[in-house]
Amino acid sequence: MKHFPVTDLRKICVDVLKSYGVPEENADTTASVMISASLRGIDSHGIAYLPVYVERIKRGVIDPKAQPEIVMETANTAVVDCKNGLGQVGAVFAMNLAVKKALSSNTGFVGVRNSGHFGMVSYYTMQAAENNCIGLAMTNAPSSVAPFGGMEPLFGTNPMSFAFPVKGKPGIVIDFATSAIARTKLRNMAADKQAIPAGWALNKEGYMAKTADEGYEGVLLPAAGVKGYGLAIIAEVLSAVLTGAAFTTRVGGLVDDFSRSQNVGHFLGAIAIESFLPVDQYYEIMDQFIGTIKSVKPMPGIQEVLYPGELEFQKEILRQAEGIPVDNAVWEKIKKYMENLDK
Repeated sequence: MKHFPVTDLRKICVDVLKSYGVPEENADTTASVMISASLRGIDSHGIAYLPVYVERIKRGVIDPKAQPEIVMETANTAVVDCKNGLGQVGAVFAMNLAVKKALSSNTGFVGVRNSGHFGMVSYYTMQAAENNCIGLAMTNAPSSVAPFGGMEPLFGTNPMSFAFPVKGKPGIVIDFATSAIARTKLRNMAADKQAIPAGWALNKEGYMAKTADEGYEGVLLPAAGVKGYGLAIIAEVLSAVLTGAAFTTRVGGLVDDFSRSQNVGHFLGAIAIESFLPVDQYYEIMDQFIGTIKSVKPMPGIQEVLYPGELEFQKEILRQAEGIPVDNAVWEKIKKYMENLDK
């Protein structure tokens, strides 16, 4: 495991992407999303994806120069065509547009189609929170999760996020997959054949997988059974059916299919706080609300009760000081693509 200063790792990301034809502004945007994930401890969705994006560019299934375009628009809504470009570029563009609409017309909701994997979904909701808005975002993904009662993959992990700004403290940032576990995390566990709890995945025969490798070869299960199933449907309809993106099994693979584009869909929204309360009053009430959470007596062995986003904020502070850890295998892949910098 290697540790890199944040500025150094960010520069590597930007330079590698630029060397494969990504315009500087778009390379900077994509690097920002990856670095943010790695800083916050979401390593499965951070710098580890740089080799995947570059390989997809090399294979011609991501257009490095694509620029998102608004193809339909009202005062409060829009549809953006990512044109098979980098998902981060399309999603940042879409949330900026949603925030702009919210600040002028109370709410903004933007759908994105013809996109790809966009990394840590909470990056985009935090964009909204930084602008005195409540943010929400979700995406569909390649099929890996069975519907409730099924044993074949239909939905993606379909993550969603909500972010609520807090003054003087870390914001409330909720970010979760609608599957019992993220497929990337299960893949990382599979190499060591780690034991997994019942309810995470099924094996090839449709029975509960006992180890990560069995689950990875089988199919993931929705989080909390029928509840996660319902959330996956919400993400699929808003991200894909409503936007005209590919849905369920029509979504192209990310790491196992370099023959076609993904046509992933996203749904991003912003709600202006001042549409409901004066902003100062909201922050005052939110501070009281946070206080009630923090005042709860912790379980034995637990130091304090944390709210969503607090742990990631602490991790970010630590990694800003100590550097970002990069797995040796990931670093070897990145070095391979860095060879293009000398050409």
